[in-house]
Amino acid sequence: MVHAPVLLAALVLAGAAPAPDEAALWRAVFSLEQAVPAVRASSEAALLQGGATAYGVLAKVARVGGMEQALDAMGPATSCSFTVPQRFGQMRPGRVSLPSMAADLLGRMLVADEALRQKAQRSEEPFDRGLALAASARVPAMQVDALMAMRMEPDPKLRLWATSFAECFTRQAERREDGTEEALSAASSELEELADAVRAPLRCVEPAELEPVLVEELVKGLATASGWNSGRGAMRVYVRRENGEQVELSPACAIAAYDAVAAKGTYEEGLIKFLATQTEGEWKLRQAAGQRLARDLAHLPELRRNMTAAELVNAGHEVATKVTFDASKLGWHQVEVEAAVRQGNPEAKAAIQRLILCRNGTDQREVALLGYVGTKAAADKAYELARKCPEGKAAAVAALVRLKDPRAVALLPQAMKDWGFDQEALKRALLEGYTPKLGEQLKAMDAKASPQVRSMLQYLKASGVMKP
Repeated sequence: MVHAPVLLAALVLAGAAPAPDEAALWRAVFSLEQAVPAVRASSEAALLQGGATAYGVLAKVARVGGMEQALDAMGPATSCSFTVPQRFGQMRPGRVSLPSMAADLLGRMLVADEALRQKAQRSEEPFDRGLALAASARVPAMQVDALMAMRMEPDPKLRLWATSFAECFTRQAERREDGTEEALSAASSELEELADAVRAPLRCVEPAELEPVLVEELVKGLATASGWNSGRGAMRVYVRRENGEQVELSPACAIAAYDAVAAKGTYEEGLIKFLATQTEGEWKLRQAAGQRLARDLAHLPELRRNMTAAELVNAGHEVATKVTFDASKLGWHQVEVEAAVRQGNPEAKAAIQRLILCRNGTDQREVALLGYVGTKAAADKAYELARKCPEGKAAAVAALVRLKDPRAVALLPQAMKDWGFDQEALKRALLEGYTPKLGEQLKAMDAKASPQVRSMLQYLKASGVMKP
């Protein structure tokens, strides 16, 4: 006789679903990027059936992309997914990334599982609460409750996101005409009022409107300059706050903010650099910004100091700091070369001539074609290039070798050292324009065990041009 408790336990065990294998769920997540559709479909199905365990795995992957990307990926069926990045100035992330795929699956899970959704809404993690809000973008019937759950949201950034979703949900309800517009509009208004406490100031037009809290955040590194825009005939400078909000400053406010922050020992270059170098209107403010930045160059990080000084000089500002440039990398230092010549640096004019002469940078293979011209002018040009353009030396010497110009012998060691892009041109030229003097030079160089020279000697001997 089987006892009832034993029978009950057997029945429960027989009907219970096996606990999800977390390792298998992780493998399924990584299989979402597989090119085979059947593999992806199988992985999605396993994850969607994995309950709270699968939710935890997917949430960890989604977090890698950050809150903005996760919320954007959660509502692909609606225009609400565009609201967040537009409100906060973010670019829409690529939907092919694994964090975005994970967030998309999380949205589907939260829509299908009410208990899981409510657990996310009550979570201590703002990330989970944000996912629960974004998931409601997929189902209009969930939106009012989702917004109501955000009324007591303690995270400032998430409260701002909630207002964005509320605005979008209300616009959608107007188009649907399903009777939900009034409730959504009321929720939107309430969230708008709650968000006011965390998002001021959204704009600063006059310096008197500059909020001390923004200055303190800039000083403490909790806010930073994040770009500029000059559309609609007016320039605007943007500051990104820690809570994700973007503050818009007029040029006058940007200068006032820079002065206020500098007075506390912080020099936020991005507040005024574009004003000093890019604006075409408000000339007095442009000059004021340039004077401040030129004055404070010593306080900027060393890696940015020289370039910033060069940009100021080229924009017409007086700068006491002398701009320097790397003569070996002129193709990458054109801004600095221009600034240096404007400041009267005598070496800059020679650098400009060399920059124009060697304008193709690291690849000057076409210089070797001068060897086919067969004139003294072509030889002189190749010699000039070989002396002044390190990157084009091998190609220029190839031309001289082909022209049987005796100057090639003295230049050959450096050309072999700076092998670079032009090895094939020089190799062919030495094969076809070989002279005993070139051979003697190569043998002398071989004593230094240069692999390029050794390879060239082997090539010339194998071809029969040079005697073994």
